[in-house]
Amino acid sequence: MASSASIFPRVLLLSIAVMVHLSGASTESTLVKFSVSPSSTGKIDVLLTSYGMYENEQELQMHIYADEEWPQVKKLTLCSQKVRLAQKSVPIVFDYKGMMPDTRPGKKKTDRAEIYTSRIQTTIENPPRGRLAQGKERKDRSRYFYFLIDDCSLERYNHDDKAPDITFDATILNVRPSSKGEYNDHLPSDEAGIGFLLVLTLLFSGALTLLLLFKLLRTIGGEVHVAIIIVIAACGCNAASSLCELVHRSVFASNGIGSYSMDALSSHFEALSDSMVALILLSIGGGWTLPSDVKGDGLNIDSGVNKLMKGVRNPAGSLIDLISSRGVSGDGMGGLVALALIATHAGLAQWGRTFDDDFDTYHALEHPPGRALMFLRFFLGLVFITGVGMIRSSGRCPPSLMSFLTKFGLVGLSYFASLPGVSLFCKTLPYYQRHQALHWGAALVQACSLASLTWLFVGNSDASAYHRLSRVGKDAATDMAADLATATGGRKKSWKFGKTKINID
Repeated sequence: MASSASIFPRVLLLSIAVMVHLSGASTESTLVKFSVSPSSTGKIDVLLTSYGMYENEQELQMHIYADEEWPQVKKLTLCSQKVRLAQKSVPIVFDYKGMMPDTRPGKKKTDRAEIYTSRIQTTIENPPRGRLAQGKERKDRSRYFYFLIDDCSLERYNHDDKAPDITFDATILNVRPSSKGEYNDHLPSDEAGIGFLLVLTLLFSGALTLLLLFKLLRTIGGEVHVAIIIVIAACGCNAASSLCELVHRSVFASNGIGSYSMDALSSHFEALSDSMVALILLSIGGGWTLPSDVKGDGLNIDSGVNKLMKGVRNPAGSLIDLISSRGVSGDGMGGLVALALIATHAGLAQWGRTFDDDFDTYHALEHPPGRALMFLRFFLGLVFITGVGMIRSSGRCPPSLMSFLTKFGLVGLSYFASLPGVSLFCKTLPYYQRHQALHWGAALVQACSLASLTWLFVGNSDASAYHRLSRVGKDAATDMAADLATATGGRKKSWKFGKTKINID
């Protein structure tokens, strides 16, 4: 794995060196966290660049910690206490390279500085030698190692002004034994099995996309509901996310850098798929695609909850109205709710990339964006179940549909509650298993939701009470109320695309 790092990435992937500045208040800085496979060796090659002389190098070192000791390391306050728990220490000695261009941020192209460099090449065995503090043998398992540079003298002597800025570039290899000798690549062990998962996701989501496209093509020249198009887009985005991540992983395994653009696209495709699934669930839960005489008014028309639910009953139609009228008419609240939901997911995906640029961390709950996504899902779940309750309490809901809505409410609520549920489950697992468990859990939840929505819009009229009442699949002859509303000046409920009519209500 070759590149530079931000403070505390899981593995490294930045093309611009990151600045490190040690001081009495911050005597150590984490270079990288990397997971090494069982019975394997981690090889690290670090090039440190100092902008000025590091005058007192006697205690300047790189220390390597195993994940068993890491929780205790974080609790300790003194550098001198932490280094006693290190598995390995390597002294850092800088060599003078001369006056060279100063590439630090904020410097001019003409600025020059005294440049000193130090190169460290070392290995760490997994499992490490020696016993745990309790006298137990270390298990042969995947293990995280933490690579830090520190200078414990800074906490004893006041010479912060003599500690110059330092940047670093690092290469890490996961060296695994095989029948043909050692096998080296840059993928950490916590990515084992994720490639297979991505292939499964690509095939499954791709199959759903083709199934829905087949149904869509059969309606060319007739009528189709926009909900089907949204579900096609959600399935397609999920498949595209997996494909982009597979490309990134393939490149990363060989050069340790991968493709930033492919990994970024993977995160944003995944976020877009999530936002569309959430929109569809909220909308169906709020009565979208159901006849108006079934939806009723639900709760009190003046209540704040009812006004909120009106904003998500028809997000696609609201957006189309808002765009086509250039904001002059249409359900402005509904359009803004839909846009805000999509923008929030995209923002969280991009925010997650500031914490780890090597692999998609959209669902990583160890970072604030992942936790924010968890709370967003929890809130949307409350909105969803409120919408379902409004339809059930409208007084116009047929008994057969009541039963369907109960099951649909449970399925939808399980989707919104799944991420908090998966995160709580992952916390019960050993730390080194959580990354893979979270990926598999999130993929399973997304696959189930896409499959459920596909059934919802592909099933025939005998599949459920919803299929018998829903406007999805209904043509103009069986949905005269929509045409009547449009003819008498009501909101436009369909768009023409060539000879095909796209229903939006």
